Amino acid sequence: MRERFAPNLRAVKGWWAIAALGAVMWIPTPASACGTCSVGDPTLTIVGFEQPKQNRIRTSATLRHRNDSIGDTQVDRLTLSEQRMELGGAYSPTDRVSLSLMMPVVHRLVTEVNLAEASIWAPGDLDLRVRGVVWRDRKFAPRHLVSLVGGLEFPTSSIEYDENGVPLPLEFQAGTSSWDPIAGASYTMFLDPWSMYVSSIAIFPTEGTAETRASTSFRQTLLAQFQPWSFLAFQVGAEFRFDGPGYIAGVRDPNTGGHITYGTLGIVGLPHDKIMIHATAALPLIQRLDGTHREGFAFTAGLVYEI
Repeated sequence: MRERFAPNLRAVKGWWAIAALGAVMWIPTPASACGTCSVGDPTLTIVGFEQPKQNRIRTSATLRHRNDSIGDTQVDRLTLSEQRMELGGAYSPTDRVSLSLMMPVVHRLVTEVNLAEASIWAPGDLDLRVRGVVWRDRKFAPRHLVSLVGGLEFPTSSIEYDENGVPLPLEFQAGTSSWDPIAGASYTMFLDPWSMYVSSIAIFPTEGTAETRASTSFRQTLLAQFQPWSFLAFQVGAEFRFDGPGYIAGVRDPNTGGHITYGTLGIVGLPHDKIMIHATAALPLIQRLDGTHREGFAFTAGLVYEI
Protein backbone atom coordinates (compact mmCIF):
# COMPACT_ATOMS: atom_id res chain seq x y z
CA MET A 1 0.00 0.00 0.00
CA ARG A 2 1.12 3.53 -0.59
CA GLU A 3 0.27 4.76 2.88
CA ARG A 4 -0.57 2.69 5.95
CA PHE A 5 -2.53 3.84 9.03
CA ALA A 6 -2.68 7.41 7.70
CA PRO A 7 -4.57 9.99 9.81
CA ASN A 8 -8.02 10.96 8.50
CA LEU A 9 -7.22 14.68 8.65
CA ARG A 10 -4.26 14.43 6.33
CA ALA A 11 -6.23 12.33 3.84
CA VAL A 12 -9.11 14.81 3.79
CA LYS A 13 -6.79 17.81 3.39
CA GLY A 14 -4.91 16.11 0.55
CA TRP A 15 -8.13 15.21 -1.25
CA TRP A 16 -9.60 18.69 -1.14
CA ALA A 17 -6.33 20.23 -2.25
CA ILE A 18 -6.33 18.05 -5.40
CA ALA A 19 -10.04 18.73 -5.95
CA ALA A 20 -9.52 22.49 -5.78
CA LEU A 21 -6.52 22.33 -8.10
CA GLY A 22 -8.40 20.17 -10.58
CA ALA A 23 -11.39 22.49 -10.60
CA VAL A 24 -9.19 25.52 -11.30
CA MET A 25 -7.33 23.73 -14.08
CA TRP A 26 -10.58 22.69 -15.80
CA ILE A 27 -12.27 26.13 -15.94
CA PRO A 28 -11.05 27.76 -19.18
CA THR A 29 -11.60 31.40 -19.98
CA PRO A 30 -15.18 32.34 -20.96
CA ALA A 31 -16.28 32.09 -24.58
CA SER A 32 -19.25 33.59 -26.37
CA ALA A 33 -21.60 31.07 -27.99
CA CYS A 34 -24.28 29.12 -26.08
CA GLY A 35 -23.91 25.34 -26.45
CA THR A 36 -27.55 24.51 -25.72
CA CYS A 37 -28.75 27.09 -28.24
CA SER A 38 -26.49 25.65 -30.94
CA VAL A 39 -28.33 22.32 -30.83
CA GLY A 40 -31.74 23.96 -30.83
CA ASP A 41 -32.77 22.77 -27.36
CA PRO A 42 -32.45 24.64 -24.01
CA THR A 43 -32.28 21.49 -21.87
CA LEU A 44 -29.41 21.44 -19.35
CA THR A 45 -27.44 18.21 -19.80
CA ILE A 46 -24.26 16.88 -18.21
CA VAL A 47 -21.54 15.08 -20.20
CA GLY A 48 -22.90 11.85 -21.69
CA PHE A 49 -26.52 13.05 -21.84
CA GLU A 50 -26.08 15.83 -24.40
CA GLN A 51 -27.24 16.02 -28.00
CA PRO A 52 -24.38 15.52 -30.49
CA LYS A 53 -23.54 18.52 -32.67
CA GLN A 54 -20.68 18.67 -35.13
CA ASN A 55 -17.50 19.93 -33.43
CA ARG A 56 -19.19 20.25 -30.02
CA ILE A 57 -16.59 19.96 -27.22
CA ARG A 58 -17.31 19.71 -23.48
CA THR A 59 -14.93 19.18 -20.55
CA SER A 60 -15.83 18.14 -17.03
CA ALA A 61 -14.53 17.69 -13.50
CA THR A 62 -16.59 15.47 -11.18
CA LEU A 63 -16.19 14.58 -7.49
CA ARG A 64 -17.79 11.40 -6.13
CA HIS A 65 -18.08 10.11 -2.57
CA ARG A 66 -19.39 6.73 -1.42
CA ASN A 67 -19.32 4.35 1.55
CA ASP A 68 -19.07 0.56 1.46
CA SER A 69 -18.61 -2.31 3.92
CA ILE A 70 -17.71 -6.00 3.58
CA GLY A 71 -17.50 -8.73 6.21
CA ASP A 72 -19.08 -9.60 9.57
CA THR A 73 -19.17 -7.04 12.38
CA GLN A 74 -16.61 -7.83 15.10
CA VAL A 75 -15.08 -10.61 12.94
CA ASP A 76 -13.50 -9.48 9.65
CA ARG A 77 -15.39 -6.37 8.64
CA LEU A 78 -13.74 -3.83 6.32
CA THR A 79 -15.33 -0.43 5.76
CA LEU A 80 -14.53 1.90 2.91
CA SER A 81 -14.80 5.65 2.44
CA GLU A 82 -13.99 6.58 -1.15
CA GLN A 83 -13.48 9.94 -2.83
CA ARG A 84 -13.01 9.94 -6.58
CA MET A 85 -12.16 12.80 -8.91
CA GLU A 86 -12.91 12.26 -12.59
CA LEU A 87 -11.50 14.53 -15.29
CA GLY A 88 -13.15 14.02 -18.64
CA GLY A 89 -14.45 15.44 -21.84
CA ALA A 90 -16.63 14.74 -24.86
CA TYR A 91 -16.22 15.60 -28.54
CA SER A 92 -18.75 15.23 -31.36
CA PRO A 93 -17.09 14.99 -34.79
CA THR A 94 -20.57 14.82 -36.38
CA ASP A 95 -24.14 15.47 -35.30
CA ARG A 96 -24.63 11.73 -34.71
CA VAL A 97 -21.43 10.62 -32.94
CA SER A 98 -19.89 11.58 -29.59
CA LEU A 99 -16.56 10.43 -28.16
CA SER A 100 -15.96 10.68 -24.41
CA LEU A 101 -12.88 10.08 -22.26
CA MET A 102 -12.74 9.96 -18.46
CA MET A 103 -9.75 9.50 -16.13
CA PRO A 104 -10.33 9.02 -12.37
CA VAL A 105 -8.00 9.62 -9.44
CA VAL A 106 -9.16 7.70 -6.37
CA HIS A 107 -8.63 8.06 -2.62
CA ARG A 108 -9.73 5.23 -0.32
CA LEU A 109 -9.73 5.04 3.44
CA VAL A 110 -10.09 1.38 4.47
CA THR A 111 -10.85 0.68 8.15
CA GLU A 112 -10.38 -2.83 9.55
CA VAL A 113 -12.39 -4.42 12.36
CA ASN A 114 -9.60 -3.53 14.83
CA LEU A 115 -9.89 0.13 13.70
CA ALA A 116 -6.56 0.04 11.85
CA GLU A 117 -6.70 2.28 8.79
CA ALA A 118 -5.13 2.25 5.35
CA SER A 119 -5.17 5.37 3.20
CA ILE A 120 -4.74 4.56 -0.49
CA TRP A 121 -4.21 6.92 -3.42
CA ALA A 122 -4.35 5.35 -6.87
CA PRO A 123 -5.35 6.07 -10.48
CA GLY A 124 -8.52 4.40 -11.69
CA ASP A 125 -9.21 2.86 -15.08
CA LEU A 126 -9.29 5.16 -18.11
CA ASP A 127 -12.77 5.01 -19.69
CA LEU A 128 -13.29 5.58 -23.44
CA ARG A 129 -16.80 5.51 -24.94
CA VAL A 130 -18.40 6.12 -28.32
CA ARG A 131 -22.08 7.03 -28.54
CA GLY A 132 -23.82 6.97 -31.90
CA VAL A 133 -27.35 8.19 -32.63
CA VAL A 134 -29.13 5.50 -34.65
CA TRP A 135 -32.56 7.16 -34.73
CA ARG A 136 -34.02 10.64 -34.13
CA ASP A 137 -37.38 12.13 -34.99
CA ARG A 138 -35.85 15.17 -36.72
CA LYS A 139 -32.40 16.63 -37.39
CA PHE A 140 -32.64 20.04 -35.69
CA ALA A 141 -33.78 20.12 -32.05
CA PRO A 142 -34.82 16.45 -32.00
CA ARG A 143 -37.27 15.44 -29.29
CA HIS A 144 -36.36 11.75 -29.27
CA LEU A 145 -32.93 10.15 -29.62
CA VAL A 146 -32.00 6.46 -29.63
CA SER A 147 -28.27 5.75 -29.32
CA LEU A 148 -25.90 2.80 -29.16
CA VAL A 149 -22.88 2.92 -26.85
CA GLY A 150 -19.56 1.08 -27.10
CA GLY A 151 -16.35 1.52 -25.23
CA LEU A 152 -13.36 0.17 -23.36
CA GLU A 153 -11.88 0.56 -19.88
CA PHE A 154 -8.07 0.56 -19.97
CA PRO A 155 -5.92 -1.12 -17.25
CA THR A 156 -4.45 2.09 -15.85
CA SER A 157 -5.17 1.24 -12.19
CA SER A 158 -3.03 -0.92 -9.91
CA ILE A 159 -3.94 -3.79 -7.57
CA GLU A 160 -3.73 -2.85 -3.88
CA TYR A 161 -2.65 -5.36 -1.22
CA ASP A 162 -3.04 -5.62 2.55
CA GLU A 163 -0.08 -5.80 4.96
CA ASN A 164 0.20 -9.57 4.38
CA GLY A 165 0.51 -9.22 0.62
CA VAL A 166 -3.04 -10.40 -0.06
CA PRO A 167 -5.06 -8.40 -2.63
CA LEU A 168 -7.81 -6.30 -1.07
CA PRO A 169 -11.42 -7.28 -1.94
CA LEU A 170 -12.41 -6.34 -5.48
CA GLU A 171 -14.92 -3.77 -4.24
CA PHE A 172 -12.05 -1.90 -2.57
CA GLN A 173 -9.82 -1.69 -5.65
CA ALA A 174 -9.48 1.56 -7.61
CA GLY A 175 -10.16 -0.34 -10.83
CA THR A 176 -10.02 -3.78 -12.41
CA SER A 177 -6.51 -3.48 -13.99
CA SER A 178 -7.91 -5.24 -17.04
CA TRP A 179 -9.18 -4.48 -20.54
CA ASP A 180 -12.96 -4.24 -20.08
CA PRO A 181 -15.29 -3.90 -23.11
CA ILE A 182 -18.44 -1.78 -22.69
CA ALA A 183 -21.69 -2.06 -24.66
CA GLY A 184 -25.16 -0.58 -24.28
CA ALA A 185 -27.97 1.61 -25.55
CA SER A 186 -29.80 4.75 -24.45
CA TYR A 187 -32.98 6.70 -25.14
CA THR A 188 -33.35 10.44 -24.53
CA MET A 189 -36.51 12.56 -24.70
CA PHE A 190 -36.51 16.37 -24.84
CA LEU A 191 -39.93 18.01 -24.33
CA ASP A 192 -39.16 21.36 -22.72
CA PRO A 193 -39.45 21.80 -19.72
CA TRP A 194 -39.36 18.02 -19.27
CA SER A 195 -36.69 15.56 -20.35
CA MET A 196 -35.98 11.90 -19.70
CA TYR A 197 -32.92 9.68 -20.04
CA VAL A 198 -32.91 5.87 -20.03
CA SER A 199 -29.79 3.76 -20.51
CA SER A 200 -28.62 0.19 -20.16
CA ILE A 201 -24.87 -0.48 -20.03
CA ALA A 202 -22.96 -3.76 -19.68
CA ILE A 203 -19.28 -4.04 -18.65
CA PHE A 204 -17.38 -7.28 -19.30
CA PRO A 205 -14.11 -7.38 -17.29
CA THR A 206 -11.28 -9.61 -18.46
CA GLU A 207 -8.58 -11.06 -16.19
CA GLY A 208 -6.42 -8.45 -14.51
CA THR A 209 -3.29 -8.33 -12.36
CA ALA A 210 -2.79 -11.05 -9.71
CA GLU A 211 -5.38 -13.30 -11.42
CA THR A 212 -8.22 -10.98 -10.47
CA ARG A 213 -11.41 -10.75 -12.47
CA ALA A 214 -14.02 -8.18 -11.49
CA SER A 215 -17.75 -8.81 -11.77
CA THR A 216 -19.57 -8.62 -15.07
CA SER A 217 -21.88 -5.68 -14.45
CA PHE A 218 -25.22 -4.61 -15.97
CA ARG A 219 -26.24 -1.05 -15.10
CA GLN A 220 -29.55 0.65 -15.83
CA THR A 221 -30.33 4.33 -15.36
CA LEU A 222 -33.74 6.01 -15.41
CA LEU A 223 -33.68 9.79 -14.99
CA ALA A 224 -36.42 12.41 -15.28
CA GLN A 225 -35.69 16.14 -15.31
CA PHE A 226 -37.89 19.20 -14.86
CA GLN A 227 -36.44 22.56 -15.88
CA PRO A 228 -38.72 25.43 -14.78
CA TRP A 229 -36.11 28.08 -15.66
CA SER A 230 -33.38 28.29 -18.29
CA PHE A 231 -30.71 28.28 -15.58
CA LEU A 232 -32.00 25.61 -13.17
CA ALA A 233 -33.29 22.02 -13.40
CA PHE A 234 -34.31 19.31 -10.92
CA GLN A 235 -33.80 15.58 -11.35
CA VAL A 236 -35.24 12.40 -9.86
CA GLY A 237 -34.34 8.89 -10.89
CA ALA A 238 -33.25 5.36 -10.13
CA GLU A 239 -30.13 3.35 -10.82
CA PHE A 240 -30.11 -0.44 -10.96
CA ARG A 241 -27.02 -2.62 -10.93
CA PHE A 242 -26.76 -6.39 -11.42
CA ASP A 243 -23.34 -7.94 -10.82
CA GLY A 244 -21.94 -11.41 -11.38
CA PRO A 245 -19.26 -13.01 -9.18
CA GLY A 246 -15.70 -11.70 -9.03
CA TYR A 247 -12.51 -13.73 -8.58
CA ILE A 248 -9.18 -13.21 -6.80
CA ALA A 249 -6.33 -15.60 -7.64
CA GLY A 250 -8.87 -17.82 -9.38
CA VAL A 251 -11.06 -18.12 -6.26
CA ARG A 252 -14.52 -16.54 -6.15
CA ASP A 253 -14.84 -13.53 -3.86
CA PRO A 254 -17.91 -14.45 -1.76
CA ASN A 255 -18.86 -10.80 -1.29
CA THR A 256 -19.34 -10.05 -4.98
CA GLY A 257 -22.46 -10.40 -7.09
CA GLY A 258 -26.09 -9.55 -6.57
CA HIS A 259 -28.40 -6.60 -7.16
CA ILE A 260 -28.73 -3.07 -5.76
CA THR A 261 -31.18 -0.25 -6.53
CA TYR A 262 -30.45 3.41 -5.79
CA GLY A 263 -32.91 6.28 -5.68
CA THR A 264 -31.42 9.59 -6.84
CA LEU A 265 -32.19 13.29 -6.46
CA GLY A 266 -30.24 15.92 -8.33
CA ILE A 267 -29.99 19.55 -9.36
CA VAL A 268 -28.35 21.20 -12.39
CA GLY A 269 -27.52 24.90 -12.61
CA LEU A 270 -26.20 27.25 -15.30
CA PRO A 271 -24.31 30.13 -13.60
CA HIS A 272 -22.75 31.10 -16.96
CA ASP A 273 -23.74 30.28 -20.52
CA LYS A 274 -20.58 28.13 -20.80
CA ILE A 275 -20.41 26.69 -17.29
CA MET A 276 -22.79 24.13 -15.78
CA ILE A 277 -22.73 22.75 -12.24
CA HIS A 278 -24.58 19.70 -10.95
CA ALA A 279 -25.03 17.64 -7.78
CA THR A 280 -26.73 14.30 -7.13
CA ALA A 281 -27.45 12.32 -3.97
CA ALA A 282 -28.00 8.54 -4.22
CA LEU A 283 -29.50 6.38 -1.48
CA PRO A 284 -29.66 2.56 -1.69
CA LEU A 285 -33.31 1.49 -1.56
CA ILE A 286 -32.99 -2.25 -2.27
CA GLN A 287 -29.86 -4.29 -1.51
CA ARG A 288 -29.64 -7.95 -2.44
CA LEU A 289 -25.87 -8.23 -2.66
CA ASP A 290 -24.17 -11.59 -2.14
CA GLY A 291 -22.22 -12.34 1.04
CA THR A 292 -21.83 -9.71 3.76
CA HIS A 293 -21.68 -6.69 1.49
CA ARG A 294 -23.50 -3.41 2.14
CA GLU A 295 -23.28 -0.18 0.16
CA GLY A 296 -24.14 3.20 1.62
CA PHE A 297 -25.00 6.77 0.67
CA ALA A 298 -23.28 8.23 -2.40
CA PHE A 299 -22.89 11.85 -3.51
CA THR A 300 -21.73 13.38 -6.79
CA ALA A 301 -20.91 17.00 -7.63
CA GLY A 302 -19.38 18.34 -10.80
CA LEU A 303 -18.71 21.09 -13.30
CA VAL A 304 -19.13 21.05 -17.09
CA TYR A 305 -17.54 23.59 -19.43
CA GLU A 306 -18.76 24.01 -23.01
CA ILE A 307 -16.02 25.08 -25.39
